[in-house]
Amino acid sequence: MRESTAMRTVRSAVTLCFAVCYVVNVFLRSALLDDVCIVLMVVVLAMSVFVSTGSSRLIGVILIAVSVALLLYTQAPVEEWVRALRKNADLIVMFILIPLIGIPVQHGGYRESLRGLFARRANSRGGYYSLVSAMAAVVGALISIAAVPLTFEISRESRLAGDKRLLGTALARGFVTCMIWAPTSATIALVVSVTGADWTSFAPCAIACAIIAEGVGILMTVLAGRQGKGAPVARDDADAAEEMPGSIDKAKMAELAIFSVLLIASIAVVSQMFALSAIIVVAMASVVWPLIWMFVIGRLPQYRRELKATYFEKKLPGAKNQVVLFVGAGMLAQSIGYSGIGNVIAQTLMLTTGQSTLLLTVAIVAIVLLTCAAGIHPIVATAVIGGAVDPALCGISVAYLALVLSMSWALGNTICPASANVIAVADMVEVSFVEASLRWNGLYAIVASVALIAFVMTMRGLGFL
Repeated sequence: MRESTAMRTVRSAVTLCFAVCYVVNVFLRSALLDDVCIVLMVVVLAMSVFVSTGSSRLIGVILIAVSVALLLYTQAPVEEWVRALRKNADLIVMFILIPLIGIPVQHGGYRESLRGLFARRANSRGGYYSLVSAMAAVVGALISIAAVPLTFEISRESRLAGDKRLLGTALARGFVTCMIWAPTSATIALVVSVTGADWTSFAPCAIACAIIAEGVGILMTVLAGRQGKGAPVARDDADAAEEMPGSIDKAKMAELAIFSVLLIASIAVVSQMFALSAIIVVAMASVVWPLIWMFVIGRLPQYRRELKATYFEKKLPGAKNQVVLFVGAGMLAQSIGYSGIGNVIAQTLMLTTGQSTLLLTVAIVAIVLLTCAAGIHPIVATAVIGGAVDPALCGISVAYLALVLSMSWALGNTICPASANVIAVADMVEVSFVEASLRWNGLYAIVASVALIAFVMTMRGLGFL
């Protein structure tokens, strides 16, 4: 459905009003304001459903429909409907506000230095893959999926950018590593929401998992290069002559690194000090940090311009798919738990795995990967398993379950033709969705899964999970 400019402006205003009211009520804890938030959330959802697009709309509508059917079948009281709607409210508010973090990253004067870094330092297949994937991961923790096209544009400065497979796999695999640990990612936000885990309880092991996944990707790329696979497409002499390495401003690079570290550290500290959900702390940091940082680096006027031109007019309306998708996921998790279907799923998993932690872990990873390979977004399997499995009954910790789900979602994301990551990469390097997912990353997902399962089992044996 085509939306008028006036309706888009109204939707942006209502969406922002909902997010602000929700964050304010985290401190006020007003029953009246809580009711207002629920009403605003329903209005935002209704408006978003009509203008949402693609697979996100289809999946979200199906999740909501199934949830409504379960709640009606079980004759759930009004309070349960409200709880189902509120299940992922923190997550939705985070997605509404988190694009603000992208303003300093994209408009803080860092692009030229990053371009120079690629032009001068990425001269081998392993080096190029490492740099592209690392940038996609680091920037992805700050600006989510927007990191993929940003990294793509900057990484094209290298002479190796002509190798579509090298560039495509580096972007796709690099971006998903941040999904394993970053509190700003949709993966961690949903996993924390459905399992009730404390992000800080598994963050160190999650970061280690991300490093291992990155290492697997680099190793496979280097080995493929030695076997002569995926040779870069050579540029002609005219292109080579025009290629001018950019300059690297070390001060700006250090500035960006400081911004990233302070942002993540502040989220962890505030979350622990005030016993707040990491999700809502990310939402609050999205409002505070970009404003402070742009003031410190002397770019406040540009921040104000981008706030109106980019955030309010583009990013806020663009949150429609996330609203539909994550309301549906939250409702499904809540309705599965209330209806008792969750117990059936959990019991089936326990019976088939013989209460073995290793087999249970393998089963969860396999279910997520297989459904992703079939084109089903990982949010579906994650919401179902996270809402159904009781860690205590399975003999595992909440932190362990959360980490297994997050790493499964991340790896599944690389082989799911319907994931935003794969769609973006396929479009930019001009290949099919199947090529950019299963064919390029199928073996990677399997190898990385084996490595990560071995790691989390070791950490559990040592008492860290």
